[in-house]
Amino acid sequence: MEQHAFTACLAGLLVDYHAREAQTARYFRAFAAQGRSQLPPVALTEEDLNQARQAYPPMSSPALVEFHALAPATADTLLPYRRCVFHGTAFIWRGRAWIFTAPSGTGKTTQYILWKSLYGEQIQMLNGDKPILAWAEDGQIWVYPSPWTGKEGMGRGEAAPLGGVIYLAQGRENTIAPLAPAQAAAPLFCQFLFSAATAAAVEQACALEEQLLATVPVWLLANRGDEASARLTHDTILQWEGERNDP
Repeated sequence: MEQHAFTACLAGLLVDYHAREAQTARYFRAFAAQGRSQLPPVALTEEDLNQARQAYPPMSSPALVEFHALAPATADTLLPYRRCVFHGTAFIWRGRAWIFTAPSGTGKTTQYILWKSLYGEQIQMLNGDKPILAWAEDGQIWVYPSPWTGKEGMGRGEAAPLGGVIYLAQGRENTIAPLAPAQAAAPLFCQFLFSAATAAAVEQACALEEQLLATVPVWLLANRGDEASARLTHDTILQWEGERNDP
C-alpha cells in the first residue's frame, strides 16, 4: 500500500510519519516541520487500523481514524526519549501547566470551561485532550501541545512546566484531597497513552510516572461539575502554592 510521508515537531523532537491515508497529514499541519528525524518512523499496520476502526462509526473518515490511532503509536516512539502522550486537559495558570485527567466522559472539559468562565484571561488552554509530557534532565516536567486536541479542538502552541495533576471523579459533593503516590499510581498510569506492546515500554512509562509522582502534587477532585468545584480546586492550589513558598 502506498505510504504518505511527513514530519512533525512534537515536544521538541522531529517525528517522521508514514501514513496510509493522504489526508492524515492535514491533522498535523500546525506541527509540520522540515528535516529528517533520528527516531524510528511512526506507521500503523493494517491490523492496527482494523482495531482502531471498531471504536468509530462506520462512516468515519479513514484519515481521521488513522490520525487518532497514531497517538499511542507516537507515544511508543517518544517513550525512550523521556516523553509520552498523556490523556488530559492541560491549561496554563500562574506560569505553570495544570492537568485535569480521568477516564473519558468524567468532566475534564467541563472543569476547564468552568475555570475559564470564572478566571478568564488568567488561564490559557494548552491542550484539550492529549498533551505530551516531557521529562527534562534537570528534573522538570514540561507539558507540550499535541495535534490531538479533542472533539472541541482546544489547543495552542505554548509549552509550560507542569504544576500538578487533578484526577477527577463524579460525586454528590465537592471534595478535594491530595493523593499519595501509592494511591495515584494506578489511575494515573492508565492515562499514559502508549500501546504497552513490550515490557521495555511498560518499564519506561513506570519510571516516568514514578518521577512525576515525586515531582508534582496530585489531587483527587470528587465533584458535581459546578462552579463551586472549580473554585474549590482553584483555592486549594493557591493554598498549596502559598505553603510551598512560605519561608
